[in-house]
This record gives sequence, C-alpha cells and structure tokens, in this order.
Amino acid sequence: MTKLDDVDRQIVAALQENGRISNKEVAELVNLTHSSCSRRIARLEKEGVIVGYRALTDRLKLGYSVRAYCGVFRDASVGWAELAEELSKIEGVVSVYAVSGNVDIMVEIVARDMQHYSSVVMKEFANTKGVSATRSTFVLEEVKSIY
Repeated sequence: MTKLDDVDRQIVAALQENGRISNKEVAELVNLTHSSCSRRIARLEKEGVIVGYRALTDRLKLGYSVRAYCGVFRDASVGWAELAEELSKIEGVVSVYAVSGNVDIMVEIVARDMQHYSSVVMKEFANTKGVSATRSTFVLEEVKSIY
C-alpha cells in the first residue's frame, strides 16, 4: 500500500472533485509550489494511486434510464473468474464484483429501458455458461455516488 500524507490526500480529493483542474490550481488549494505539486501528482500516477482521468456522464441524457444490480448465482462447474470475465463482455454491464453473501457475483447494469434490461438478463446472462440463476435489484434514485 502506498503511504500518503495529508497533502497527497488533499491533492487526490481535489482531482476527484474536478479532474480538469490544472496543476497550478491544485498547488494553490494545497499550499504547494506548482513544481512540487506537479511532482507529487506524477508520483501518485506512477504509484497507481491515480489510475486515470475520465469524463463522467449523465446516463439519463445518454438514454439509459434503468440501472440495476443483478446478483448472479454461479454453477459450480465454472470458476467465478471465468464467469465474471464472460459477464463483463456483455453490453450494458458497467461493473462486475466478486461478493460474499447469498450470490457469487454482483453485476451493475445500465439499460435503455426495461425491455433492454430484460434482454440482457434473460437472453445474454441466461446463455452464459455458468449462470444458474439471477436476482435483480433496481436503483430507484441515486442519493449519493462518489467516483
């Protein structure tokens, strides 16, 4: 695990809040010189603390009105890593997790509508070797999400 001090944490927080902020602006926020702050950011990237920068999108504006978590029960004849890899290839799957509890894998799915969601689960998942059953939980409203 990478050792981070309070300034490193402030830098990461600033970049999480706004990935387009300039290094100069970050330096001002954390009371460092521009060059010192730039070196710290480069180190955080090199050490894998900062793994990338991306645009966060409004899924509704992109036409995806359904968001759900689908618990997948795995057939013992297929390893979880193999099943997780296959599920991650399906359109609409945005995250795949190995979890504890009464399901083996938790999959986050975004879909245009319920018909699209049903197609993903009833056709794509059902035809994936190793899926024995699924259990869906739909997001009604996003209250808080930190990226």
